[in-house]
Amino acid sequence: MPRSIHFWRGRLPHWEVEDGRYFVTIHLAGEIPREASDRIHAMASSVNSRDPEAGLRIQRLIFREMERWLDGAAKLRYLENPRIAAMVREAIVFRIKGRIWEVFEYVLMPNHVHLFLEIAEGSLKTSIADFKRWTAGRAAEILGIEGDRFWQREWFDHWSRSAEEDDKITRYIRENPVNAGLVRRYVDWPYGSWAQ
Repeated sequence: MPRSIHFWRGRLPHWEVEDGRYFVTIHLAGEIPREASDRIHAMASSVNSRDPEAGLRIQRLIFREMERWLDGAAKLRYLENPRIAAMVREAIVFRIKGRIWEVFEYVLMPNHVHLFLEIAEGSLKTSIADFKRWTAGRAAEILGIEGDRFWQREWFDHWSRSAEEDDKITRYIRENPVNAGLVRRYVDWPYGSWAQ
């Protein structure tokens, strides 16, 4: 098992490990209703950094609950806006070219982003926070909204524990537009790492 670097908790638990590959989901503010958010928070509060297996089970429950809301009833579809999608994609590519992130796969859904990545420079916490801050500022300019109203304050992250899990995460990201009913084949969705 990789050495833990940092464990912290906001409304969700976040666990950084040495040489971690992370599945990160960032969603638009207000896209998960309060009752669902409270239920997710209650599940998250039971995650204990000393019991990684129990934490993994709870993380999977949290993720399923969150995805059910995000894929099922998108109210805000900012990430389908070609200008917003291009800007978010540019921010991802900038981090790849700058060797800040190594990105294995990503997809922009109408109201959330999935990233499968390794942080090459800095920590997961500071790197994702920086990405969110920069993209929220640009989105606010494009959409004419307050920047702190773009992304939800926190994000979901999960570190992959094996090559088999890496494959599952990659398949999940690719199939998300299909499973959400947006396209029949993932390659037809224009907002993924495969469509560069």
